[in-house]
Amino acid sequence: MKHILILPATALALALCQCNQPESGESETATGTIPDILTATAPAGAIGVASARTQAQPGEPITLRGKVGGKMTPLSETAAILVLADEETITSCDDIPGDSCETPWDYCCEDSDKITASTATIQVRDADGKVLRSTLRGLGGLKELSHLVVSGTVDAASTEAALIVNADTIHVEKP
Repeated sequence: MKHILILPATALALALCQCNQPESGESETATGTIPDILTATAPAGAIGVASARTQAQPGEPITLRGKVGGKMTPLSETAAILVLADEETITSCDDIPGDSCETPWDYCCEDSDKITASTATIQVRDADGKVLRSTLRGLGGLKELSHLVVSGTVDAASTEAALIVNADTIHVEKP
């Protein structure tokens, strides 16, 4: 009987560990400061993440519009990585009248499959192609639920299941 209970608990623990792993090659990190990627003007032609996921091809340029969120921790504290959510297809808890969620950026009121289909991983790499070991938190006021327009290139590791964008510019929209 004990083995029957241990197996599901072990599987759950492994699944939780894997959920917190970055979708990109965070193991390929480089120590360094974030380059000057902030832009005062939003790049033109931005599309939502859900639309981008249906047409993005590795190596192609892309410009996305969205909101920082989609996970409990959408901003890495150890690498230049964030999760960008599509505001048109999913709703963060702060946009639901009467919702008093303490972590509205995790989109806990949405279906997990819908969250996955509506989010992208944004990362900043150095000149050698390694993800920088420096958080994006605070850059231009960037935090959970910040509205962003990001321009960059679809990463070679992107798949239908995970859109990864190497950011060249980030525009933080002011509330």
